[in-house]
Amino acid sequence: MLNQTFFVDEVPLQDADLLQRLNQYFATLDQRLRHGQGWMIYNVAGPRAARLTRFIQQRVGEADLLFSHFFLPWRDFALTSYLVQVELKSLAEQQPDLPEKARAEYAIATRVSRQTLAQLVTADLLILNGLVPQHAWELHYLDETIERRCRQRLATILLTPEQPHELAADMARVNDRGAETWARIAERLYKTSLIAV
Repeated sequence: MLNQTFFVDEVPLQDADLLQRLNQYFATLDQRLRHGQGWMIYNVAGPRAARLTRFIQQRVGEADLLFSHFFLPWRDFALTSYLVQVELKSLAEQQPDLPEKARAEYAIATRVSRQTLAQLVTADLLILNGLVPQHAWELHYLDETIERRCRQRLATILLTPEQPHELAADMARVNDRGAETWARIAERLYKTSLIAV
């Protein structure tokens, strides 16, 4: 357990409160995981991002129960979504006509993407750090991931550098259905997650 002076002396008041709430969450992690309860944390940028990320990773590592977890930075999620939603779909149609080396690379990319997808939708706790969707395929992949995790009652912690209104506006700009997609994602998250700004 972290020393209480860490909360009082070394972090801003906003984070001291959040870290105490996160402490309570991890103290009862077995119950939270059983109920699929996670977090949606906004405004996680700069030193605050480093502090919260380090804290969450530390608490996950200290947990005294058996559970699976998957920590994924947004850039890795975005890359996987691009591979799955764009590149691999395109190559799948051309796959029989590809040279042998390209077919081997396609097989590797497919296997890695499937492994990542499996972890995204089966880990007891998914921690997705730095959420800032900029492309339609990212938003689509996020929507599918959150939907599958909610259906299975799996806990998700999402951290974004943006404020709630900024994230909603960015998602609405992604494509014509961005606002609708974000509304669906937000509804699921708000039913299953604690919220912090």
